[in-house]
Amino acid sequence: MRSLSTIWLVAGREVRTRMMTKANIVSLAVMLAVIVIAAFVGNYFLNRDEGPSALQLGVSESTVVLTDALAAAAAQQESDVDVVTMTRDDAEAALGGGSDAELDAFLDGAPAAPTMLVADGADPELLALVTTATQSFAFADQIRELGGDPDMFNQTMASAMPNVESLAGEDGARGEGESDFDGPTYGVAMAMTSVLLFALIGSGSLIAMGVVEEKTSRVVEILLATIRPTQLLAGKILGIGIYGLFQVVVLGGALAVAASAIGLMDGVEIDLGASLGLMVLWFLLGYALFALLFGGFAALVSRQEDIGTVTTPLMFLLFIPYYMTMFMVPNNPDGTAVRILSQVPFFAPFMIPVRQAFGGLAGWEMPLSIAIALAAIPLLIWIAARVYQRGVLHTGGRMKLSEALKG
Repeated sequence: MRSLSTIWLVAGREVRTRMMTKANIVSLAVMLAVIVIAAFVGNYFLNRDEGPSALQLGVSESTVVLTDALAAAAAQQESDVDVVTMTRDDAEAALGGGSDAELDAFLDGAPAAPTMLVADGADPELLALVTTATQSFAFADQIRELGGDPDMFNQTMASAMPNVESLAGEDGARGEGESDFDGPTYGVAMAMTSVLLFALIGSGSLIAMGVVEEKTSRVVEILLATIRPTQLLAGKILGIGIYGLFQVVVLGGALAVAASAIGLMDGVEIDLGASLGLMVLWFLLGYALFALLFGGFAALVSRQEDIGTVTTPLMFLLFIPYYMTMFMVPNNPDGTAVRILSQVPFFAPFMIPVRQAFGGLAGWEMPLSIAIALAAIPLLIWIAARVYQRGVLHTGGRMKLSEALKG
């Protein structure tokens, strides 16, 4: 009981030291501002890239029969056109700028060969649409004159297509390497994974720098006169973990709120609350795995200048899973190599959420990866505690890892 209170005392000290400083408050505010500004800038460019407004097409009484054919042609070409019945005088006034009405073209004359009146040059999209509609009308008119039924002909043509039969069977079993890709969910998963990566890098670096600072200032010798090394390491990891979790929740939540507020998530069926909860879960597991190594291995050096020699390999241990996730999972989310790596504790926090976005995650894989990660934590605790106990009071040059692990 006394041991837990000591750990919490150290953790509280770390939280106050890291979270309540002016520099941290300013940096967090800047990151929140960047997220909000980036969301609005992205929304601006998305809206600017939206398709043009509907084409305005006027038709006379003689060409009004083309309305249905024009609508069918617009749907086929994925165009948007508004057809308005008007007189030629009104059309000329609108095209000449003498009217408040906006008009792109006006059709008059025979439906099979109408005259297309425009202000200057004909819009290529509108011209192609009118051409398709008039050809369709003329084709249907010829069938009618030959005694046929145009509607029946169109139904017959629409149903004239091959029936696809898959060797995979009627159950639609997925082949190796195929996936049920969900684009928006993949985007959210990659955004959350990126937040996770930078949160782990920041938290791990803080732990390593804190350990070396205490060694350099000799504060650790005073602290170890009253508490055990394992309590000091555990309190430091717990305190900075609380700070890191706070950052993850605030930044991830800000990202989700900003995306929802400006409508980026409209029509997208994603449970942002569940996605944020999943990110918190993998942050906790990933933090437990990596923080132990950062805290233990940092005790091997005694100067800030040497800290890179122990943190660089650990940074690679973070970047390798992240980049392998980006390149391997989209190409083959169900591949054997991806399945195996997803169960490796250092890869699971990055691969599992992204594989889930591709629909390539079996129901048993996430629980198994969580169980393996939890089973690996006690081993890492033993390694980190052993290295920290033997290295934290070591002065002078860098201590070799083999020496710290010796019995």
